[in-house]
Amino acid sequence: MSPEEIVRAELSAWDRLDADEIVSHFAEDAVWEFPGGLFTGPYEIRKAVKGYLARTERCDLEVVNLAVTDNVVLTERVDHLLFDGKVIDARVMGAFEVKGEKITAWRDYFDTSAYQAQSN
Repeated sequence: MSPEEIVRAELSAWDRLDADEIVSHFAEDAVWEFPGGLFTGPYEIRKAVKGYLARTERCDLEVVNLAVTDNVVLTERVDHLLFDGKVIDARVMGAFEVKGEKITAWRDYFDTSAYQAQSN
């Protein structure tokens, strides 16, 4: 699979709220970072994913734009969530690094104040 296909598979896994499938796309030494935290390795990433999914009733990660250079995939997304009982439509920029067929780094950037305003 190409880096783009790996990233699309990862984002698609979130729609099914399946922790095993989500974590399966990460390399053993992967890093997942977003304004909510920094998680390294399969144990930390799995724990964070499960915690996040426990609070998520629905997830649709809409890819608006996607760009690929070598092993780096950049995404502009709107993450549509039912999270903690609140409807959230978060605009997100994501950067993924892929080696082989695994994600070695995933960094998301978004304005947390927009999330807080929507959830109130």
